[in-house]
Amino acid sequence: MRPPRPSLPPRRAATSSYRDRRGGRRAVSVEQAVEALKGVPTFEVLPDEALRILAISAEEVGLRAGEVLFRTGDAAEEGYVVLGGRLELVSEQPNRRRRLCELLPGALIGETALLIPGARPATARALETSRLMRIPRPLFLRMLAGFPAAAAPLRDLFAARVTETLGALETLRVERLVPPPKSASPD
Repeated sequence: MRPPRPSLPPRRAATSSYRDRRGGRRAVSVEQAVEALKGVPTFEVLPDEALRILAISAEEVGLRAGEVLFRTGDAAEEGYVVLGGRLELVSEQPNRRRRLCELLPGALIGETALLIPGARPATARALETSRLMRIPRPLFLRMLAGFPAAAAPLRDLFAARVTETLGALETLRVERLVPPPKSASPD
């Protein structure tokens, strides 16, 4: 008669967590990652199954305070969703550094990079210990191919944002061309 097998701890479901770049366990479960993606306005139009694919296949990135995620001019090959912490986007030009915005959990960094190649227009730096979800462009495009119905609303969303950005740029251009009105001199 064989001795009884030792009892093993229950096995976790394969989807209970996902891996970071170094193969370690991530701090965020797939379910938490899906919920985080649902909170990103750009991804609101995607079905839960599409968000789950992104959550399972994405990588988690951790940054310490002061650490740079990417620099101005770096190749933009992925988007990032801020899961925790705070980052800043900074415009860095010779002899000039200007803070553009602060990014909090739920922010999507590099939205355009999910669709087309380009260069980073700004530097992203962690203001405190931060966690992000890295979504490579090929992953995002494969997901869209698997959910073609989601592609149309995303296309419309991106088109509206491009139109809005072009309008803002045109306004800036006109403001620079037209001198400000002269103030009336006091009597």
